[in-house]
Amino acid sequence: MPEATKKVQLSKEYLNLLVQEQRKQPIKTRYERLCKFAEKLRIRPPKDLETKLQEDIIFSSMNITPTGVFSASILSILTLGVLSLVFSLFINDLTIISILFVIPLGAFFYIISYPKFRSQVLKVQTGDEAIKIILYIVIYLKLHPSFEGAINFAAEHTQGPISSDIKKAMWDVQVGKYKTIEEALAFYMPKWGIWNEDFVRSLSLLHGVLIEPSEEGREKILRKSLEFLLTNTHRKMRSYVEDISGSINILHIMGMLLPVIGLIMFPMMSMFLHQSVNPFYIAIGYTIILPIMILFFMNRILLKRPSAFIFPDISKHPELPPPGTFSVRLGKKHYYIPILPLVLIIGVMIMLYGILHFIELYTKLSLVSKAFQVDILKKEAEMSLTNLFATFSITGGLGIMIFLYFYLRSFQRIHIRNNIKNIENDLQVGLFALGNYLSEGYPIEKSIEKSLDECKKLGMQKRPTFHFFSRLLYNIKNFGMTFKSALFHEKTGVVRYFPSILINEIMRILSDASERSSTLLGKISKTIGSYLEDLSKIEAKIKELLEEVRAGIKIQSSFVIPLVCAMVGSLGIFLLNMLKLLSCQLAQIEKNLGLGILGETSMGVGSLLNDLVGDFTKVMPMTLLQAIVGIYTFEIVALFAMLLNGIENGFDDVSRDHLISSSVLKALVVYAAVTIFALILFQGIIVSIVETAGGGFACE
Repeated sequence: MPEATKKVQLSKEYLNLLVQEQRKQPIKTRYERLCKFAEKLRIRPPKDLETKLQEDIIFSSMNITPTGVFSASILSILTLGVLSLVFSLFINDLTIISILFVIPLGAFFYIISYPKFRSQVLKVQTGDEAIKIILYIVIYLKLHPSFEGAINFAAEHTQGPISSDIKKAMWDVQVGKYKTIEEALAFYMPKWGIWNEDFVRSLSLLHGVLIEPSEEGREKILRKSLEFLLTNTHRKMRSYVEDISGSINILHIMGMLLPVIGLIMFPMMSMFLHQSVNPFYIAIGYTIILPIMILFFMNRILLKRPSAFIFPDISKHPELPPPGTFSVRLGKKHYYIPILPLVLIIGVMIMLYGILHFIELYTKLSLVSKAFQVDILKKEAEMSLTNLFATFSITGGLGIMIFLYFYLRSFQRIHIRNNIKNIENDLQVGLFALGNYLSEGYPIEKSIEKSLDECKKLGMQKRPTFHFFSRLLYNIKNFGMTFKSALFHEKTGVVRYFPSILINEIMRILSDASERSSTLLGKISKTIGSYLEDLSKIEAKIKELLEEVRAGIKIQSSFVIPLVCAMVGSLGIFLLNMLKLLSCQLAQIEKNLGLGILGETSMGVGSLLNDLVGDFTKVMPMTLLQAIVGIYTFEIVALFAMLLNGIENGFDDVSRDHLISSSVLKALVVYAAVTIFALILFQGIIVSIVETAGGGFACE
């Protein structure tokens, strides 16, 4: 096999061969179908862009062409552009028209850049997949000196772009395209080198096991190949943590600090600069445009993340509910409830009061005169239960919807995932103990008993490993089963109750070794335990590297963001009420002096008063401000939770959903508590001011 010590520059001929291979795969995604449909237009991109798109497409593993991508981009911008033009004919607002014409440009950029984005995502995913593949190959080669068998074993029990390529290589050997698996793998190695160069180097090292005559030399190669990949993973992650510190600070400023400062200013700006500030634009900017910008910037951070952890594969767990559902057990039957319809029903029911309130508010402001508008907007700025319920039904309803959606998606899956993760983490302890006693000459049954005694001394009776070996011993003693049968029996096999792919394959290797001799089983157990320990050490080091970044993002998403946003929403109401009191006092002064400058008696309507404290008929309704603040809060909390999970766990969807649900729930509690406390506090201050002035501020 070729050494991959230098980064490979792929030739045009090699890229064409990869394209031919890629054309044979089925179309799976809506994006691929869109590009295939648009390809009929045959709008060919410029030559430089075509070359770049071709490379991105190859490493995105999608069955599309540069012409298809470019045609789909042009089709989207033309279609959406025509629709935007039609809508703009019925709209007089220049800002809304501008937004309508930005949408086609956004669609064009998304479609044209998606292959690059997809190739970067696959690059991150292959890093996590590479560790699994090398681990499986090392474990297999420890017992069976067959490189082809090890490659096949690894490909069967991993999922991802590399394992897909390995399966294609295995098929090419079977149909006679290549004579050996080494030749077939050599075809894909340059491609893998772009994704993960360390994986290719480790794979090349492992091939040397076949020509190494001594057992000690083979063990050294096996350990070196795994350590090489893990050490470089740690090195890359350390560099990544150093690089992203500045990016996260920028994200913090863009996502929270500057927007929050803007939220403090907007109520005042809407009074004094009402020609420039429209509540509709603020709502669109904060709830749609700003979160999209933050998501885009956040993805740039996550796509630079190297491989780190092997997260558990729970896809084969027998109790796993179908995607988009959660299971409910009634009696002996399981019922699968669709998540999205349930969440929408609950959310709309909670938000209904607020929705009706804002519809009524909009209707009143559209129909009544300026004098009545002042009264309505001042009422909206009051710290009353009616206003509180109106805003909380919107913000709380959205927060509960986000929480429920991600919680119901993850609460059963995270339990399965964590159980499997705990078993995999503890397995090395049991394997070491079992291997030591087997190497001393004890039979399998006695070795398991002694291993359990050792676990008891260490206080591990409640750990998954103890239950695993206890059940294994129970099967051997009570049913007279062999080691292999005790593990894999259809009805009572231990692996059936611990559905981890990693544990399943390790136990298959151990059961094969047990059929040869107990001594070999002990040796293999200790070796595999040692490999798992190496993985755990690197994982612990990486977690230590990430701890500072992780702690900072976690406290921001769960506490700082909802705290600050709640204070801002309450502060806006307080400031407006203070201006309201000031306008009342100025009106009273003018009335007492008999200046008659106002020309109108309604507070906030006269020209002089407008110049001093702003026009209350143009102010943003405070209930609307609080609704915008609340919606923005939960969107940003969810995005920061996604960022935290991406840095810590990569593309582990189960942990992502669980982290979003827990972060949003904490934020919901903090936001509600701080808002209520701040409103009570500010109301007390206003009452105190009025009482101090002897009621002179009252202007009702």
